[in-house]
Amino acid sequence: MKTVFVAMSGGIDSSFAAYLLKREGFKVIGITFQLLPNHTSTINNSKTCCSNEAVLRAKKAADTMNIPHYVIDLRKEFEEFVIERFIKEYGAGRTPNPCVLCNQFIKFSAFFYKALALGGDYIATGHYAKIEKMSDNYFLSKATDKSKDQSYFLYSIKKDQLSRILLPLGVYTKSKILPAIREMGWKNTSMYKESQDLCFIPNGQYRSFLSNFMRLEKGPIFSIKGKLMGHHDGIHLYTIGQRRGLNIPYKEPLYVIEIRPHENCLIVGSKNHLMRKSLTATPTNLLSDISSGITAKVRYRQKEQPCSYSLKDDFMRVEFYECIDAITPGQSVVLYNEDVVVGGGIIKSTE
Repeated sequence: MKTVFVAMSGGIDSSFAAYLLKREGFKVIGITFQLLPNHTSTINNSKTCCSNEAVLRAKKAADTMNIPHYVIDLRKEFEEFVIERFIKEYGAGRTPNPCVLCNQFIKFSAFFYKALALGGDYIATGHYAKIEKMSDNYFLSKATDKSKDQSYFLYSIKKDQLSRILLPLGVYTKSKILPAIREMGWKNTSMYKESQDLCFIPNGQYRSFLSNFMRLEKGPIFSIKGKLMGHHDGIHLYTIGQRRGLNIPYKEPLYVIEIRPHENCLIVGSKNHLMRKSLTATPTNLLSDISSGITAKVRYRQKEQPCSYSLKDDFMRVEFYECIDAITPGQSVVLYNEDVVVGGGIIKSTE
């Protein structure tokens, strides 16, 4: 009997993933992460994946399935690799994606290696994506339910880890999960909530959170021609492509085109000024050597666009065939060949 450690957030997806693996004959051990420092108020925010309430929900789900459940302390790793990097990136005028950081450094690094060290054969999560074996190679690909696909957030998994990771929800659609859970006897499915808030920033209060670590200074907003257009409340509260919150009366909508942290200013322009055709990303991670038929997206909900890419050292250059808008440094570019994830990286600059 193979042993799988399942990351259980207390939500319906990870709980169902654990159930499916037990049904398939695995020895399932549920694991919930303790991530937030004790002084963090969000540990009591029920909408996050690592709150006190989430731990209790995960334990209740494990008890219902008669599987062991443990909480492991990853607070040090989470603070260093997620929270501190999140703050540092905002301080540099970039917009990081903490879910990508959490997957890279927590779920598929710290948790992955701890689970294997404890005798696990696999780890599993409730992500909507698939890992498929073709010949002797493993590939990460999109979920069957494209509306729920989360492969964008998983591109940083290392290629040699794919054979030890199970993603049982990849073949399911969300609409089929609730009826299946009711058939299991879990009548009160409302308790297995979906995580909504960023776990260390409840209710999306970025201003409040960032003000604890950096000084939010007002500064100028210039047009791309250098004309003073207004003033901002702190550059760390804005991101590339943002329109709301500028409070600049003008004949056409204005968007944040560039953030200059060393000058404490924003550059704004029209929608056309957001258009870019190429970018550079680092660090990068490749899961496949496919080089033709490549598409990419630079935001989770964006439609993929045809492109080509090249690598030099740990830098990836992506050339889109047509201009796309609001490429944001700090976010991730992810490459696909149809449903297969080719790789990706953190966007550093655009042209």
